[in-house]
Amino acid sequence: MSDLEKDRTSPLWDEVHMPFYPGLKDHLDTEVCIVGGGIAGLSIAYKLSKRGHKVVLLEASRIGSGQSGRTTAHLSYQTEEQLDKMIKSHNKEDLKEFVLAHKEAIDEIEETIIQENISCDFKRLDGYLFLGPEDDDDLLKREVSLGRELGLNLSFVEAIPAFSHLGAAVLYPEQAQFHPVKYMAGLLRVMKELDVLVYENSRVKEFSIEDEQHKVVTEDGFTVKSRYLVVATDSPVNNRFYIHTKQSAYRSYVVGFEMKHKMSLPLMWDTADPYRYIRGSGNTFILGGEDHRTGQNPSEDPFDKLISWAREHFPVAGEVTWKWSGQVFEPVDGMAYIGKNPGPEKNVFIVTGQSGLGMTSATIASRIIPDLIEGKSNHLTNIFEPSRLALSDKAEYLKDNSINAFQYKDWITPADVKNVHDIPSDEGRLMRDGLLKTCVYHNESDEYETKSAVCPHLGAIVKWNDLEKSWDCPCHGSRFNSHGKVIEGPALSDLLGP
Repeated sequence: MSDLEKDRTSPLWDEVHMPFYPGLKDHLDTEVCIVGGGIAGLSIAYKLSKRGHKVVLLEASRIGSGQSGRTTAHLSYQTEEQLDKMIKSHNKEDLKEFVLAHKEAIDEIEETIIQENISCDFKRLDGYLFLGPEDDDDLLKREVSLGRELGLNLSFVEAIPAFSHLGAAVLYPEQAQFHPVKYMAGLLRVMKELDVLVYENSRVKEFSIEDEQHKVVTEDGFTVKSRYLVVATDSPVNNRFYIHTKQSAYRSYVVGFEMKHKMSLPLMWDTADPYRYIRGSGNTFILGGEDHRTGQNPSEDPFDKLISWAREHFPVAGEVTWKWSGQVFEPVDGMAYIGKNPGPEKNVFIVTGQSGLGMTSATIASRIIPDLIEGKSNHLTNIFEPSRLALSDKAEYLKDNSINAFQYKDWITPADVKNVHDIPSDEGRLMRDGLLKTCVYHNESDEYETKSAVCPHLGAIVKWNDLEKSWDCPCHGSRFNSHGKVIEGPALSDLLGP
């Protein structure tokens, strides 16, 4: 794995090895350039190539090494926020289009798997939304009622089969799950047959327009020119402001347990805040949750909290076999941003803000963006329009941005430690150098690596993430490994030297 992508935890899906692709070592011209080799980038490349378009795809590290490889891969139309909260930000018709788009995306993924003969452990199963400790049955009944108004076949059940101790729930029929890395590997196989050019370890550092063509430049100095540009990098790295004020980065945690006895698990989520989510994979019980804003480290270990909760509620969860974390971007109104990038540039498209619906959002993006490139109408375009900001979202918008602005106080707060010798081995701390803050990592060779603590995106002060051994920006979610190398954007460059 490239040094550019260096989270310390490893997800369950790492057991599958993706094919290797070369780095970009030449200057290319193409019709469509896609930046980002996660499930969104691959899904869009797959659809465009099936339609006969010439595509080049660039990935900063290894294909699938980003957040698509760290998901739990629920294929669901159960929204990140409950429907009765979503309806406060959207009219009923738009919300109906949104949930049905995700429902149809599951069908489309299944059709692709069958058509392309992709072996990825795809399985149809029911999903259940059950109560958190502070909620009651009325919340579930409102969810059922509103869901039916939106065209979903939801029902209220007194108990989840085999898990009656969890109490009442909303039944979401015909959900699904799969192995995300196997699915991406299947798309890559088809894309190879369709002559899509894929390049790994080719991080883009610069975006520009030259002779009405989009030009991207990699860290190695090679360029790709294209008529159309698609940025599918979880958080769009091609602009500094437009989208980053309308979504917030969150860390989410996952623990895998060996099941004490083999059983088939449905998909499950609760109504707590932060909520928990559950699925199975083979003999592994997978539990996720304990989300918090990136760069705002919790007082308790999220893994320990998940393990404790699993022990209390799921006796089937045995020995801990996996631990990993990932990052999601939560849009202010609960819907992903898919379509034309806000700004004056023509023919630039993004997909971001996918929250906990990344797998289905990627498939929706593979419908919308090819249609936009071809000048075709698509009834979903307005629903996912990246430039939107409904009046009803203003309170949440102002709240999120006031939290982001508050992070800049760290320019004047005290250092974590005054002496480098107070930094434990394989950990990092913030220190002061006059008026400036530095981040210092005590490496395993007993040396101290010092970098500027200023995020190169918009100048916030990064924080140490001890679980992944990374420097995380609390404002817009940029992350850097322990040596200051950028892991994920919106930052395009590494932390500067001292």
